[in-house]
Amino acid sequence: MPRQHVRELWQMDEIVEEILFRLPPDEPGNLLRASLVCKPWCRLLSDHGFRRRYSEFHQAPPMLGFLQSWSTSAEFVPTTEFCPREPDPRHSYSVCDCRHGRVLLRFRDDDKQFLTVWNPMTGSQRVLRVPEYSGMSDWCTSVLCSGSSYNHGDCHLGPFLVVFVSLHEQEGVAKACVYSSEMSNWSSSASLDVGFFEDEIHFTAMPSVLAGDALYFLISRDSNIGILEYDLGKSRLSEIHLVPASTSAIICPIAPILMVAEDGQLGLADLYDFNLSVWWREVGPDEVAVWSQCRVIDLETLLPIGDPEVATDLVGSIEGTGIIFAITDLGTYMIDLKALTSKELSTKLYQREDIAWALFPYLSFYSPQGVVAGASIETGHGNEET
Repeated sequence: MPRQHVRELWQMDEIVEEILFRLPPDEPGNLLRASLVCKPWCRLLSDHGFRRRYSEFHQAPPMLGFLQSWSTSAEFVPTTEFCPREPDPRHSYSVCDCRHGRVLLRFRDDDKQFLTVWNPMTGSQRVLRVPEYSGMSDWCTSVLCSGSSYNHGDCHLGPFLVVFVSLHEQEGVAKACVYSSEMSNWSSSASLDVGFFEDEIHFTAMPSVLAGDALYFLISRDSNIGILEYDLGKSRLSEIHLVPASTSAIICPIAPILMVAEDGQLGLADLYDFNLSVWWREVGPDEVAVWSQCRVIDLETLLPIGDPEVATDLVGSIEGTGIIFAITDLGTYMIDLKALTSKELSTKLYQREDIAWALFPYLSFYSPQGVVAGASIETGHGNEET
């Protein structure tokens, strides 16, 4: 082929790529239809280099749907045309976490507890046995990619970590260990003396949040709220107390959620009646951290309320944004605290005894390759500590 024709074809591919870059990421059906136009477009859209450049072009991955976790089941609710490839139907799952394009599920089989790291884009699964610690009274777990991507829009095919944090009431300690998909085993555990010998302590239903290089978990101590921090870089557990800067009174929110600002600052939102209070944790030059109340927002001005006697519940947030989620008697809503706007996500109504424990947003850039990729189930028991 003449060199001139090769150059023209290369330039045409560049033009096509620039056009495809501009397809809205929150409308995955457009990417799927574009991949069906011709084989060259399908190869382009399925190429890892294109997916990486597409995510860099759009930066923040869109929310393709969300999962609601109940006491005995989980439900994926699409907010776009995206349809996930379902996990193994032989088990009944509940949701533990959702981050960086993966979902962490739990299930029981023969009285043993297992975790499943599920990729809704491809349908692939990694099954892990829950670490068995003697005297474990409660536990919570999180999933995240182990790469260094700054927007995490295209890391659902790369290596991942699972962080497992457990509480041991009689010993008065918390423990944490990490599963690495690259090593296929659990690390040795880190411990923290939290001294709750006389307290009733457990994890709340709210998911953890990732701020900087640390994961944060909400715990309940005899109706008071605390936070466990796991530093991924130092493999260290610590406890954060909720004490505002202006007073010596401890914050005692009824049903709070954790938040993360765009700059990685840790925050907490609490709802009393319809008054939403937002607190941020600020670390001064002396490395002393204090909580300061940022604002109080009247949700009656943002949400449609059917029966004011029915409580509105906060059920989650999107890390690195000012977006939180709430369930009212009329449905599920996404609230933008910066723009002071709300959007209805689902009109499904629930009996109060069936109210969702938490909402887990599924954020990822859609990949047409995921439609044709074969699903797989892997088993990674890892090492156990008893």
